[in-house]
Amino acid sequence: MHSSIPQHLARILVALALPIPALAAQSAPLTLAEALKLAESRSTQLAAQRAAAEASASMATTAGELPDPKLIVGIENAPVEGPDRWSLTADGMTMRRIGVMQDFVLGEKRDLMATRAQAEARREAALVTMQATEIRKEVAMAWFERLYAERSLALVDALLAESDLQITGTTAQLAAGRMGAADPVMARGQRAALADRRLEIERMVRRAEARLARWLGEDAKRAPSGEPDITTLPTSAAKLTTDVENHPQLAMFAPMTAAAEAEAKLAAIATKPDYSVELSYGARGAAYTNMVSLMVRMDLPVFSGSRQEPAALAKLKQAEQARAQAEDARRRYESEVRAALADYDIARQRVERNEKDIVPLAEERAKATLAAYEGGRADLSAVLEARRMLLEARLMALNVRAEAARAWAGLAYLVDERNPK
Repeated sequence: MHSSIPQHLARILVALALPIPALAAQSAPLTLAEALKLAESRSTQLAAQRAAAEASASMATTAGELPDPKLIVGIENAPVEGPDRWSLTADGMTMRRIGVMQDFVLGEKRDLMATRAQAEARREAALVTMQATEIRKEVAMAWFERLYAERSLALVDALLAESDLQITGTTAQLAAGRMGAADPVMARGQRAALADRRLEIERMVRRAEARLARWLGEDAKRAPSGEPDITTLPTSAAKLTTDVENHPQLAMFAPMTAAAEAEAKLAAIATKPDYSVELSYGARGAAYTNMVSLMVRMDLPVFSGSRQEPAALAKLKQAEQARAQAEDARRRYESEVRAALADYDIARQRVERNEKDIVPLAEERAKATLAAYEGGRADLSAVLEARRMLLEARLMALNVRAEAARAWAGLAYLVDERNPK
């Protein structure tokens, strides 16, 4: 049987019996930690939200203050007819006035306006943290996708090499009359399918690079390296399912509800009138004495039934809406987290099963088939098929690991461990 196999082909088979080496290290690799750091520092979305949070915090410092006073300057009762028309000094009623006016908003209202502004500032700050965690999750997902796609690409290339050997072996055995004509055709068909599979994985590599480019720019072209430990979450499962109101994805709902409740309370006391005080000095002609005026103005909500009360009811319903939305978001989030934890737990078990059982068994079969071939008890096609199945098992194990990595990334950045609440 061995006499029909070229010596160089036998040497290739021996080499293929060894485990597939890891991808060669490339210059300037991109670790996940560096990718996350670069994404946060370059994110225009995050910069915009930080600016919004800073603006909202600045506005909150003055929300409970009284409005600025107003300057009053003018002329009163200037004649427009008769011999004294347009004179500012001839008529005793004509005055040149200067004064100030101050609006006084009730302290209860100002306290509620401050509460509303502070709640809005907290909401904007919570959005900064939420967007930061979302960016880290998206970058991690894209980074893992590219890492495992490139590793899959290397395995598919090895499968293609196996297919080439299988085509050569089956063609040689067909020429020697040891197999039917269908076997070489089947081998070429398998290779064509693998070539198409390679194109699909190459598409995944390019798409992952394009996704990373949004956050990393030119650094997205660097090869990913340094896979983190995906068998352990940086945050305990218990922490992911408790105190969820303070998780970044839900932290904005508490201040949103507080702002809506403050709005409802403001509308409820809208019938309590504000007032303003005006003090002015009136200068008349030399023949007359100057005057001082003190005026008080006050709102009169005499149509509260058709104005303030409907507005108060609307704000009250909006507060109820905010509370209901917060509760719905909490329930949905808890459900999603528990489902994600279940996916992650199963994915870890599958990774362990593939790495401890499925791949080692495929390796043993490949070694046994090669030993049988060397002992004259198996033909070349059996060896190549065993090798192909080994590579398929390794590719499947890599896909399972990629699935576990995606599940890990989806949970690892739900809570910001750098700034724990």
